[in-house]
Amino acid sequence: MTDRAVDTNMIDTNVIVVGGGIAGLAAARRLAAGGARVRVLEAMDRLGGVVRTLRLGDFTADVGPDVFLVRKPVALALCEALGVETASTQGRALIQRRGRLHPLPAGLTGLVPSQLGPLLRTPALSLGARLRAALEPLVRARASDDDESLEDFAVRRFGRGAWDGLIEPLLGGLYGSDAPISLRSTLPHLHQRERQGPMLRLRGGAPPPSVAGVSPFRRPVRGMEALVEALADDLRTSGVRIETAAPVEAVQARTNGGYRVRRADGTTHDTPTVLVALPAPAAARVLAPLDNAFVHPLAAIPVASGAAVIVGFETGAARVPPDASGWLVPGAEGGPVQAVTMLSRKHPGTAPAGHDLARVFLRPTEADRLSNAEAVDAAIAHLRARLGWTGAPVVTAVHRWRDVQPRYTLGHPERLAALDTALARFPGLALAGASLRGVGLPDVIAQAEAEAEALLRSGLVRLLAQAP
Repeated sequence: MTDRAVDTNMIDTNVIVVGGGIAGLAAARRLAAGGARVRVLEAMDRLGGVVRTLRLGDFTADVGPDVFLVRKPVALALCEALGVETASTQGRALIQRRGRLHPLPAGLTGLVPSQLGPLLRTPALSLGARLRAALEPLVRARASDDDESLEDFAVRRFGRGAWDGLIEPLLGGLYGSDAPISLRSTLPHLHQRERQGPMLRLRGGAPPPSVAGVSPFRRPVRGMEALVEALADDLRTSGVRIETAAPVEAVQARTNGGYRVRRADGTTHDTPTVLVALPAPAAARVLAPLDNAFVHPLAAIPVASGAAVIVGFETGAARVPPDASGWLVPGAEGGPVQAVTMLSRKHPGTAPAGHDLARVFLRPTEADRLSNAEAVDAAIAHLRARLGWTGAPVVTAVHRWRDVQPRYTLGHPERLAALDTALARFPGLALAGASLRGVGLPDVIAQAEAEAEALLRSGLVRLLAQAP
């Protein structure tokens, strides 16, 4: 393709963005700012992908991501540029052990312990697990430079007890722990960090990522979907064409150069550039007609499904820890619940006075097994056991997402390298999204904007910049 000129006579858009989640919308915004004529095609009847805010009477619940990390400033910068008001989160996270809730030990850096004192004192781990973890400074750095799973790394340095009772639940919600997750693809700084000496320090440890007493997380005051709405409004104002309920069936190469995007209804769009911002399985299906080289690495990226149960209730005599933003439930504790977010405590204003609002995440295996009614029953039973709540819920809702939570398993760097090799043969084609190089909102936005910038620099986008 590199030696074929693009025939602009049949082309109606500079860039087709396939996927209207945060990645696709962020990329479209950068492309439009660079002068591109952009069309966004989204298969669902709404934008935002996993970002969704439910409004249930006087309750407001984010059922997907509900915060973004301030230390990576791109998400906050985007909110500010769009005029989306944000607020810091409140409260502290707890962890369950033997049915009781305990504060997370201080000094967690990169989701692993960095301070010896808090680790030795925490009741979240058994005495044996604490004593084994305290031996971390005596563990030699791994000689091999090969990739390693997060579990193998944590067990090798801190012991099985620390992994099961603390590190696994911390990492599981973000990266998953039901598969061998790649250290290099998720927390590469830890690979380098252990070569600099012990991770546990008697005093101090690594500096905190934010100023003491200030939350490292923020969210739009009206819920995460406020960012999606602001992005969509900004795009439409910029002349970007956005179509929902417009699934794409295939991206194909044109004989005269560029690409033909074929929709499920038979409609086609010819364009010199395409940015695919879909979950890995969907991206594999769309790109299969273009080249099988995309199929294997994309299809090899595991994706999980999930379910969140929303429960709003009168606080009454419920023993809700006043400063708790939620709690994690280690797999060793058993039961269908993986984590609970007390949205009403973490994000004040999401529940009416005298009420609380909980978001209960189910373990992936349980999410697939339980019906909606069973999921609600499991969430209510867990909240009753932890909080002593005995009343009836005011509102409940179950939200499910299918095959959208990527798992960066061992071999992920090699899969990305294979995709980069394939992309090099197709100028004007780009990939973005959480399946590739970061699952957090700031990482997704940053990568999408970088891919959009690369398309603008390629010169292909400008082929129609002056077209009527």
